[in-house]
This record gives sequence, C-alpha cells and structure tokens, in this order.
Amino acid sequence: MTKITKELLLEKGIPKHSKLEHIKKLNLSNLNLKTSDLDPVLFSQLLELEELDVSRNLLTEIPNNLGLANLKCLNCTNNDLEQITSLGQFENLEDLNCEDNLHLTICDTYKLIYLLPNLQQLNGSNITSSGYQLRFINSRQLKFRVNAYWDKKYKAQFLESSTADEMRAVGNKFVKSAVANVKYGPNSLSEFTKWRVEMIASELLASLLQHKEESSDSENEEENEDEVNHSDVFKNSGRSNVISGSSTELFSGRKTAEDIAKSAKNERTKVPQNGNEEISKTKFQSGKERQIKVVNPTKKDNKIAMNKEAKTTKRECSLTLVAVSKESTPKKKLKYRNSIVLEPLHYLQCHSKNNNPEDFSTQLWACAFEPEVESSQIPDVELQSSRNVAVCGGDSVCIIDCETGIVCHKYKSIGEEFFSLAWTTLTVIDKNQKRKLNVLAAAGRMGVVKLIHAKVNYCYGSVKAHKKPISTLCFSPKRETFLFTGSYDFTITLWDIGVPDLDYRFQASRLLVLNSCSTPLKMSLVPTCPDHYLVAACEKGCFAWDITPTKLEGKSIEMEFLFPIYNKEDNENDYHTIDTLAFCSDDLIASKSSKQGSIYLWSWSKTLKKWKKRNTKVHAEILREFEWSNTEESYIALTACPAENYLLCGDEKGDIWMYKLDEFSTGYVTSGEKTLPTQILKWPAIEAKGEIIEGTFVNVVITDSEFKYLVAATDKNIVVIWKRM
Repeated sequence: MTKITKELLLEKGIPKHSKLEHIKKLNLSNLNLKTSDLDPVLFSQLLELEELDVSRNLLTEIPNNLGLANLKCLNCTNNDLEQITSLGQFENLEDLNCEDNLHLTICDTYKLIYLLPNLQQLNGSNITSSGYQLRFINSRQLKFRVNAYWDKKYKAQFLESSTADEMRAVGNKFVKSAVANVKYGPNSLSEFTKWRVEMIASELLASLLQHKEESSDSENEEENEDEVNHSDVFKNSGRSNVISGSSTELFSGRKTAEDIAKSAKNERTKVPQNGNEEISKTKFQSGKERQIKVVNPTKKDNKIAMNKEAKTTKRECSLTLVAVSKESTPKKKLKYRNSIVLEPLHYLQCHSKNNNPEDFSTQLWACAFEPEVESSQIPDVELQSSRNVAVCGGDSVCIIDCETGIVCHKYKSIGEEFFSLAWTTLTVIDKNQKRKLNVLAAAGRMGVVKLIHAKVNYCYGSVKAHKKPISTLCFSPKRETFLFTGSYDFTITLWDIGVPDLDYRFQASRLLVLNSCSTPLKMSLVPTCPDHYLVAACEKGCFAWDITPTKLEGKSIEMEFLFPIYNKEDNENDYHTIDTLAFCSDDLIASKSSKQGSIYLWSWSKTLKKWKKRNTKVHAEILREFEWSNTEESYIALTACPAENYLLCGDEKGDIWMYKLDEFSTGYVTSGEKTLPTQILKWPAIEAKGEIIEGTFVNVVITDSEFKYLVAATDKNIVVIWKRM
C-alpha cells in the first residue's frame, strides 16, 4: 500500500511543478489505495486538476469534500466501490468511467447520471440524450406523481394538523408511503425510483413546512400592525383589478385582421422548395401557452370574455381578448333537427414564432388525438390519453389537454415548418413484459420525420425520408411500425421505423416506394384491406396503389378515380386537384376538390367492382354530394368520426360544416342535387384591442373517437377546442 503525500502527487502529476495547485492531470492507478488514503486536505490543494485516474485500487468509495471543483475526467475502474453518490460533488465532471466495480448496479449508474449535470461520457458511451431524459423528463414525471399522491392521500391530514409536530409526523408518513407506493419505469430501476421519490417527497415536505412557518410569522406581524395601515390597504385595494399597460402595448403596430387575411391567403399557395436545410437547434417546452379561457357570457351583451396567458422560459406576458359569439345555426333550413351542442372551451395561440403574442400568421396544418393507452399505476392521477391532441404548425408541435387547455408538451425544431403528424402505439418488450409506448411522428419542409415519445416529451430519433418536403404521414392500423410518408418529390415511401430499446436506439428501414404523378396531399389505408391498398388525394387526382411488397422501387399507380367535371369551362387542366379525403367507415370515402363547392361521398367496394385491371381509370361510385363552401381555396382538410357517423370540414370563413351520415350509405342522388349539412358551427370572432380577428381558414378539424371534443386548427395560429354538452 502506498501512502499519499505531497511529493507523490507532484511526482505523478502533469505538468511537472513545485506546487499542487498547478497540476492538471494526476495518475494514481494501481497503487493499492484504500478510501482512507485519499486525504481531503491534500486533494483540496489541486485547484486546477481536470483529470484523475484512480483505477485498479481498493477503493470502496470516494470521500466527500475532496474539493476538486474543476475535475472533468475521472477513471475509477477496477475498484471495490459500493456506492458512488459522493461523486455528485464533482459538478463539472464530463467523462466518467466506473466499470468493473462488482457491487455497483444499474441504479447506481442512473444516480450518477442524475447527480452529474454536465456528464457527457459514461463508461465510454455518450449519454447526452439519456441524461436529458433522466434529469428533466423522468424528474418531471416523478414530481407529478409525488405531488398527486400527496394531494390524494396526505394533504387533508396535513391541513387539519394543529401543531408543527403533527405536521412533521404527517409529512414523515407521507415520505415513507410515497417511497413505497409511487411507481414509475421498469422494475429494474425500482431502487433508483425510490431514491428519487424520497428526495422529491422530502423537498416537497420541507417547502410545505417552511411555507407554513412563514405564514404563521406573517399572521403574527399583521396582528401587531396599527389600524392606520389597514385604512391604507383599503384605499389602494382597487388597483388589483387594473390591467397592466404592457398587455395592450403588445398589440401596438399589429396588422389589421384584413391585412392578415390577405397575407395568409397569399401564403397558402407557397410551397417550400428546399428540404435539405439542417436543423440548427431543438427545444422542449411544456406548461401553459398563450391560452384564451372562455368565461360564461353575460345576457346583456352576449360577449365572451377570455383571458389569455403566456408562459415561456424567458418571459411572461398576459393578454386580454374578447370573443364576440355568433349563433351556431345553419344558413339554410336543415334536414336534421337534433344537432350536436358544442360549447367553446379553449382558444390557444401556442405556435407563435419566438413566442410573439402578435403572431397571427403562423399556419397550423395538422392535428390528431393521441391513442388511448393504459392508465397510470396510481389510480386517478394521470389524464386519459384521449383528451390529448397533437397540433403542428410553424416550427412547433404542441400536445394539448383538451379539458384543461394546458399545453402538456411542446417540441420545437428551429428552421422547420411542420405540415403533418401521425400517432402510433408501439409494443415494447422489457424483460419479458410488454408495455405500450405512444409515438408521435411529425414532418414537414425539411423532409425529415421526427419520432417523439410523447409521454416524456423526448424526440428520440429522426428519419431522413425525402429530399423534398413531406406533405402527409400515415401509420398502418395493422402494423404499428409501418409509416407511409408522402412528399413533394411525387413519391410515397413505406418505412419500418422499428421499436426503440430502453436507450431509445432504433433501426428504420425503407420497405417500399410508390410513384405518383403529383404531390400527395392526404392518404389513407383501406380499412378492410390495410395491407393491400393505399388511397391518396393528390394535386392531380385521386389514386390507389397496391402496397403488397412484391418489389421495393417504383410501384406505379394501380387505380385513378374519376369524378364529375364541376367546371366545364376550365379547359386548361384535364384533372381535378383532390386536396383531401377520409374514410367514414370501412367502405365509405369522403373527398373533395378545390373550387368544387361540395363533398363527394363514394363507395370503395362498389368502385372496386367496376374497375377493370387492364385500365387504371375508374369512375368513383358516388352515393351523395354534400353542399359545402363555394370557395376556390385548397388544402382545407376534412375528417370523419366513424364512431358517431359524422363527417366534418372547415372552410375559409372559420365555420365548420357537419354532416350526419346515418342515412347516406346507400342510394344515389341525381346530378345537381346536393345534400345540406346537418349543422354549421359558426366561428366566434375574436376581438383584440378593438380589432376583430375573423375570416380565418380552418385548415383542419378533428374529433376524438367518442366525439367529446372538437378541435380546429387555423391559418392564424389559433387552436379552438369545443366540448360536447
């Protein structure tokens, strides 16, 4: 055994110097050192030490208070370390190797990752992404669960306690109970989870006790105040209701609603051409975004007052808006008397460029509800997934809780413009146990598909799918890892994105390429045969492909669906731009063209029977033609709610056209006769600083599977959520 002395440290240190404070590298490996040999008095003099090697010794732990504030690299392999939480003293550590210590477990490794905020390399592997996941996402989930457990089990007992000792007793019971009952993550990490839960619960208890003591001190001080002070308080109490001037100043110089509408109309025809720009930075944000909460309208003026809050990482800004309500009645007398009653619940502006509250120009292009998954291990803690909707537009993807209006997660990719998104639920096998993992795919101008683990708000991977922008995405309902990507390069590609492992490693592979004659705008797999046919609405028509994997490259169009000519004077083109479609049931397809002024409902099975394989063209078997807005605007998507048998589509004025499909599955309506909508949900014009923000395009509207919520995404950076009453 070698005794550690100043002379030995100078001998082993680099650069050679007469003073310990100038040594930057120190090699103390293979000296049979024990923990007691590491003298904090000596080591605290190594003020500039950046690299330390104590491998191949007999250390059972690293002593506290070594004082190596600048240590960046530590090698402690081949020792007898039993616990390594003391390494948390090295806050600037970037590279750590602690392999070949028999008593250390995977939980010890996770503790290290959490304790060392600047750690980048652990045992030779890069842990930057997993470190972020552990320190922020994992911690946020655990804090959420611990707080929920406190509220449910111990909050009432704590508040009923009359003395400080009783409060501490309740708090101590809470900490022990939380450690035993709050679960998160795989069983292999249960020791780490308990360690973090105890830490979080203890911090929560300490803050509650401190707050209680401060409140008691404050009450004692108020009892001793003079009555003159109380009169001053009443004199100034009215100031609390005055809105800060900064709120209205945020709108100075803002364009009028008419200017914004003209600008948005021009922007709708612009298609990004370059899909090869690199992403310079990614950001994750969560919490409430700028939200407009609907307050009960007064009978006097029938106005809805809305309070809009903005919480960002850099600043906070509040904004007061007013929405002038309109009656939700159709323009014409409708066939159906029993229409759905929908009340506006939230208005959000959460995709603003640089969190600018004046941004009413960012266009929102797609939204989709998260699939339902199993609930939390703690009953009544987590919200049901069906309440969460993902919305994309600009450089952001937001996941919103429809009931509360809270933006639960926000993913931001600088330089990107997201056009489409889609959900899938992957089955992950962890130690012979299956668990479900909701993954959100989002893509746009850069031609890159981002794969986001929604529950922890973590983008674990990217797939460079196309050289040009991606216009639409679609997951297979039968094969959870199969993703179709449609692009401005006139192709549709089938990818197998694979299933990520516990470290989020995954392997994506290209399975199939479908050739199109134009840009696919919306696509869907045929419900009755999702492994056989894919149907897509494109700029030059509506087409179907055989997607059975007979060959990888260059599958051609199998069928082209023909529709009645709605503008006989237009001799310039011999095709229709079919800008959207949706399956309303296993057989019924709804589609529309720009400038058509109507929506076709047609039968897949009847059309397929008419098709002759020697000819790609076939006339769609149209069952109904629904009246819709007489607009020349394109790219307004329609959607269906098969469970409730509804078809929905927005328009250029902000209205939402709703069609009940109960009686429209059979029969053909003669040419020229159009079926009226069941109801039209009118857009409530939003007033900001005396200006009405209306005439907005509803680019896409969607409902959850049970039609509890209806969500509309617009071209003016506004998300509207209605709730069915």
